Amino acid sequence: MTADRGRHLAPLRCAALALTAALLLSCAGPGGGKDLAVEGSAGSTGSAAAAAEHGHEVSPRTPEVTEPRPRTQATAGPPPDPPASRARVEAEAQAMLAGLLERRDGEQVVVLVVDEHGREVVASDADEPVLPASTLKVVTAAAALVTFGPQARFTTRVEATAPIDGDGVIRGDLHLIGTGDPVLATPEYGRWIYPARPRTPFEELAEQLVDAGVERVEGDVVGLVERFDGPRVAEGWPDRYFHSFNARYADGLAVDAGVRTIVTYPDEEEDDDGAEDDDGAEDDDGAEDGDGEGEAVDRGDPDDADDSDHGDDSDDGDGSNDGDDGDEPTGPPDVRIEHTTDPAAHAVAELLRLLEDHDIEVVGEPRVGDPSHVSIGRVAMVSSPPLEEILRFAVQRSDNQITDAVFRAVGRQRTGTGSFASGERALQQVLEGLGIDPTGAVFADGSGLSRDDRLTARQLVDLDRAMLRSRHAPAWRSMMAVMGESGTLSSRLSGTLAEGRFEGKTGTLRDVAGLSGTVVGPDARRYHLAVIANARGEARWLSRAFVDELILLLAADLQGCEVRSPSEDADDGPLGRPPVRLRC
Repeated sequence: MTADRGRHLAPLRCAALALTAALLLSCAGPGGGKDLAVEGSAGSTGSAAAAAEHGHEVSPRTPEVTEPRPRTQATAGPPPDPPASRARVEAEAQAMLAGLLERRDGEQVVVLVVDEHGREVVASDADEPVLPASTLKVVTAAAALVTFGPQARFTTRVEATAPIDGDGVIRGDLHLIGTGDPVLATPEYGRWIYPARPRTPFEELAEQLVDAGVERVEGDVVGLVERFDGPRVAEGWPDRYFHSFNARYADGLAVDAGVRTIVTYPDEEEDDDGAEDDDGAEDDDGAEDGDGEGEAVDRGDPDDADDSDHGDDSDDGDGSNDGDDGDEPTGPPDVRIEHTTDPAAHAVAELLRLLEDHDIEVVGEPRVGDPSHVSIGRVAMVSSPPLEEILRFAVQRSDNQITDAVFRAVGRQRTGTGSFASGERALQQVLEGLGIDPTGAVFADGSGLSRDDRLTARQLVDLDRAMLRSRHAPAWRSMMAVMGESGTLSSRLSGTLAEGRFEGKTGTLRDVAGLSGTVVGPDARRYHLAVIANARGEARWLSRAFVDELILLLAADLQGCEVRSPSEDADDGPLGRPPVRLRC
């Protein structure tokens, strides 16, 4: 790595900087030493992280982008015959579906269930494109795994246009360079807004500058976004998505999930005068909304129930706004968030604040774009948690901002420019590379918020099958919510036979109820399913009842339970017939 960097340096420049090179963490020549969007790739996932650990930059190269390959089958030939129970399972599933379709009122419902060999068990309009809501997030997650690999890390770096002199002064500018990290966050956001969310510690950039001996910056702090372009808002996002904080303005450089975190401590006199004694954070204690989706939804807008970015509003961890000993506030702070329409400018302003908090004086101004001088080297860098960890949180908690940022980053890696348009092209490429027909699919964003998004039940089922046969299968399974145990499925069918036996992704808007994933058995047997209803009111509720009964039926079959006819005196269920009886 050192030899490679040396070849990029101009000999005269390095001679001139020889006396100050020890004060810089790295020295890169013109055009060299620029990080990729993430460290690592599908073909090499460990070397970049190790390089970052030792203060080296990732070599600028096009990563090996390879699609997951199906695992080698132990024996060739046709699949074995279905078990004897299959006929009964198919009959009951068809009866359930008939009950659902009879009760819908013009709403669109698409259904597909196949076994581990791809044989259909029940299907209805499986190739019809529908509004997928957050089930689309699994396509974004698959594209990210295929493109980057599970151990890849996003990087954000600070470069200087002048060396650090013997007095700790940089007589030039600092460049804050973003490459798409979706979880870059300040300590305030991590403590007060969403403690459970993965976080790249933004404050470490300031800490590294302190460690390098920087005391003063005489130039500006300039925000630069590498190879991201296009609108910050996706097509098909109504304004109400911003009112409920379900959508965020997108950019390749953003902190705190695209919102401004405002933490203020009340004065002691105000407390005595009856000032409010709560922290003012989002009304969220981890509870789910009425649709069982997401955490911390704006209850005033049920349209996007599974897609929120707020978290617990209290934590006993260390906070960056604590006072010095003896001056620490005694009461909880007032915490609120507001949108920032220019995420890069907000990130630069936050870095300037953190530098001042670390006693680094900045003479110049914060601004974005059009650097006045060329960088001579990197002075600080932070790396995100591994991509697998980020995706696991995003899929299980249905995080819109993360999946939209990852969507644009995948587009950047595959096309050269990150945008909503390039993200769509990239996801189409990934589906085709996995042998999945993308006809009818529309990816206006990576989260499933857009009213323009479309997917078919077959595309979701085929994707699930392809990823489970790939080398990314362990990561794929780990990021899914588990029925009755985790994520947006943590309270669904809890205490039933299905608990722990379904792994998948929910999708809920006020006119969408969807679920896709796998019913797993004790051996290699499994069922893949996708059920999406574009419906409101009772029809939406009926589709959820249908998929719950269906999963119970499939889980019972995989466990070897006997499916028995309902008792004659049993009351009809929501599908117009008594639920099947299971004897295990």
